[in-house]
Amino acid sequence: MALVLVIDDDPLFREIARELLTQDGHGVLQAENGAEATKIASDPAPDLAVVDMLMPERDGIETIRDLRGRWPGVKLIAVSAGSRGLEPSLLLRAAKAMGADAALEKPVDHANLLKLIGELLG
Repeated sequence: MALVLVIDDDPLFREIARELLTQDGHGVLQAENGAEATKIASDPAPDLAVVDMLMPERDGIETIRDLRGRWPGVKLIAVSAGSRGLEPSLLLRAAKAMGADAALEKPVDHANLLKLIGELLG
């Protein structure tokens, strides 16, 4: 199927996403933050990335910008539960303005995530 890069500082979110995506037939790469994600050497490039908006070292906005520059064709899904006094809807609107193809509020519904990935990958 597709190669999906999951970028989130929450190890439980990454593990659940890995298991869900693997069961759905996708290959999965994981990074705990945006800085680590941009260091991942992947050939071929991921087809899609799931990007948390609030992470240490490099936040979701910076990460989306970096991924778009590195892999212009990658599909991007921003995810956020909000924090630091910021509403998730504000963060997710900003992510879409910066180039995310879609946005989901945490906790992410597994069926909705898989459906959205299917839609984005065609």
